[in-house]
Amino acid sequence: MSKLKVAMISRSNPETGLVQQQLEGIDCEFDVYVCLSEGETIEAVKGVDVIINQGVPMSSAVMDEIDSAQGIVSFGHGFDHIDHESATDNSVMVINTAGFCTEEVSNHAIMFILSCAKKLTMLNDLTKNGEWGSETGSVTSDMVPITDQTLGLVSLGNIGRAVARKAQALGMHVIAYDPYIQPWIAKESRVELVGSLKELASRSDFVSMHTPLNNQTRHLVGADFFKAMKPTAYFINTCRGRTVDEDALINALKTKEFAGAGLDVFDIEPTPTDNPLFQMENVMVTPHSAGTSNSAVVAAQIQVGQEAARLLNGSWPMSLVNPEVRSSIGVRPLATRG
Repeated sequence: MSKLKVAMISRSNPETGLVQQQLEGIDCEFDVYVCLSEGETIEAVKGVDVIINQGVPMSSAVMDEIDSAQGIVSFGHGFDHIDHESATDNSVMVINTAGFCTEEVSNHAIMFILSCAKKLTMLNDLTKNGEWGSETGSVTSDMVPITDQTLGLVSLGNIGRAVARKAQALGMHVIAYDPYIQPWIAKESRVELVGSLKELASRSDFVSMHTPLNNQTRHLVGADFFKAMKPTAYFINTCRGRTVDEDALINALKTKEFAGAGLDVFDIEPTPTDNPLFQMENVMVTPHSAGTSNSAVVAAQIQVGQEAARLLNGSWPMSLVNPEVRSSIGVRPLATRG
């Protein structure tokens, strides 16, 4: 029997030690490929059993060339760089590392909520400039509360529920729009489900985005949503930039349809410095760093290796992005932890 093969593809030289540790005891070859073009990616994924993907785009053209891989294990929560629908058509599992950064992203969202409400960056700049008088007074005189306010979550997955738990500790009432979540899950999290995005926008004092990016959620939030928001509300996005119509977001902020925003993600990343969002004092920005911490980096590598090991051992993964692929794959044992 030929040895199993794992291809780790990346856009730069990756750290592989922790990933490979999870594969100890499995007789397999582990090769690393730096892929800067579609052609390089296609060559790297041929003849392998498992693909580990660290940020390499995989289009339908790449998927059509996969000849033996059972699945693609992707670093990170997002998987929009992988055409998962084409993967399904080719009977290839797509696996992400859901959960590795749940606490970090939810903490980042809460930080944005607090910082927007308390106008942190504006007051930081004024204070550092020695402006303690009327300049700061004009900012602090129009500061919204947090306790007893309504937080609206777009999607109530793992991260959304973590945000809800932390927001409730601050005394916030939490509502959510998520047509895919089971009602009893929302009830267990003490979250009120609403029937439409418009209702969520109109009722919320803070809105926080937590949906994955796919064909159904691209530009899920746009001009109509922003028009429905309260003029005193804040908009937070720590999921994916393209879930939001960025042009509509910019226009809504310019016309003061709502009070401000905290953004970790953008339509284009890295984002050009002339993006109008960067010029707005009521917009707080970070460089797609919400999921990052020392422990999260370690957890991601371990989880990627564990998922690859599950595939090599013939079981289902823990975090299957395209569960509909099950119908075209034979019987496999259920996943086990660790």
